[in-house]
Amino acid sequence: MNIWKNAAATGVTPPAHFGGLTVLDIVPFKGSNFSVQLSRAPKGGGGELHHHDDWSQVFYMIKGQMTFDTGKERFTLAAGESVLFEPGDPHYTINEGDEESDYLVITVQQ
Repeated sequence: MNIWKNAAATGVTPPAHFGGLTVLDIVPFKGSNFSVQLSRAPKGGGGELHHHDDWSQVFYMIKGQMTFDTGKERFTLAAGESVLFEPGDPHYTINEGDEESDYLVITVQQ
């Protein structure tokens, strides 16, 4: 069993992300093949178009909304909604709403 108590920690802005988006490791990759992160994006915050070769990612919206663009499809998710990106699936994210967005990113390494 592992317990992480990092509620007071602040997130970081990863490379290829912009506009004040921060990511906080809730369950880090260290020692396993998955992670859980809390992402916070103010209006205009997001991530550039990219894909992961070996990771599947679920984005689960907690608060606010995020718009996703795959290069072929564009859609917006609100609180309680989610999307799964498989390895190789391109995705771009941006908060086009008026309030900060909070969402979980659950990543599983294949």
